[in-house]
Amino acid sequence: MIDFHWATVVDCVEYEHVKVDADLWLTDEHRIRFNSDVEGRDILRAGFKNGVLTLQATSYVGVIPLNDNVVLRVKPRVPLASLTRMVADTGHSLMPLSVFRGYSGRGNADDWAMDIYTKELLKQLDELLDAGLWRSYVRRAAEGHFPTGRIDFARSVQRFAARGIDNKVAYSWHERTVDTPANRCIKAALEHVHDYLARERPQPRRGTRQQLSRLAGHLHAFADVSTDPDLQFMEDPEVLGLIPLPDHRSYYGPTLDLCLIILREVGIALELGGSDVELSSLLIDTNQLFEKFVRVSLARLAREQGWPVEVLDGNTDGNVDLYDVPAHLPSPLGHPMTALASVDAGKVQPDVVIRALDGTFPLVAEVKNTVHGKDAKADDVLPDRGEIEQAVTYALRYGLDFALLIHPWIKGTKGLVYVGRVQSIDVYDYRLDLSTVDGTDAALADLASSIAALARIAPNQVPTSA
Repeated sequence: MIDFHWATVVDCVEYEHVKVDADLWLTDEHRIRFNSDVEGRDILRAGFKNGVLTLQATSYVGVIPLNDNVVLRVKPRVPLASLTRMVADTGHSLMPLSVFRGYSGRGNADDWAMDIYTKELLKQLDELLDAGLWRSYVRRAAEGHFPTGRIDFARSVQRFAARGIDNKVAYSWHERTVDTPANRCIKAALEHVHDYLARERPQPRRGTRQQLSRLAGHLHAFADVSTDPDLQFMEDPEVLGLIPLPDHRSYYGPTLDLCLIILREVGIALELGGSDVELSSLLIDTNQLFEKFVRVSLARLAREQGWPVEVLDGNTDGNVDLYDVPAHLPSPLGHPMTALASVDAGKVQPDVVIRALDGTFPLVAEVKNTVHGKDAKADDVLPDRGEIEQAVTYALRYGLDFALLIHPWIKGTKGLVYVGRVQSIDVYDYRLDLSTVDGTDAALADLASSIAALARIAPNQVPTSA
């Protein structure tokens, strides 16, 4: 774990170039000093802009520790008000780093939050057990013929000597034990997570068996810790963080916070800021998240509205060949030329593919998490030329007379925008407003309505799947 509380924190947005004092991330030999979490991953780049050495964020948002000296705090470059909902709806995988950061609580802990908690608890307990279980001395008392520890003379006289019993005394001793409130709290959280993983589901969750095995090992380490069905440990001031933990047991702090939020079944908010619980810093690839959120939301609305179609991911399903190989090959040099596409025709892989019941494709769309008009004087500007060319190519290969791009809204017109015509292909751009939590459902409903109109989909029919 990395403690960055004393590090220099630099705020930026996705893909922004930021100038950071080179002494903080370069060695005397001018080599980059990045944490192993950062090295080898495309979450941060170093380079020159306008002749100045800078660092550049990529599509990952969150807290990125470069090293012990400097931390980058990267925010989305477009208005995304509810990253938490987007991750929850899609089940999007997050990239955990070794650095801890604070998160706020949010609603109830649904499956995606429990999945995060499970992975985090297993990780933290690996480190906690390596550091050693918390043992404390507790006072035990007994009565008998063979005392140990310290004799309680007053109680011995009252209980035995006054009644003529000379060979029996009351005594007490201190015993070192792992059966502490903190350990009872952790054991309860382990059992809670174990019950969650062991719950029967229509489809087994990936890695569940391995996680259950690791949980069983951790529970064995807490075998001498008693079970507290009434959760009385949740009244202990050290467990609650009301008083400081002993210095030599301070490493228990993040794990106890995590266990409390698990037992209270509270979810988390992925937006920056918060102090309810410390977890590994979770990075979000917003490019993948936005694409997946659009597709998953369309599939859900298609089911709810009874679209007679499938909503597919063209990267894995519903794709077609990019090239044809004509029966009569061209002969510009006086002889038929061999087509490379006869060996590999390539694939057209739109981000969203809508397939009708008869196997036809009434609509394909490219989803791009890019910025339009942010720095332009006009509110409404053209999409990137390369994106247009890609969308038009896809439309041609699917036999459509229109192409559709989907972008996050940032300024100007919201909803469906007509860009223009490329030969016979009408180009549309849908600008999805995710800038407010309350407005997200309405924006998604409008997106679905626009797509149904473009694809000429008749609702209220039973789809085969989505």
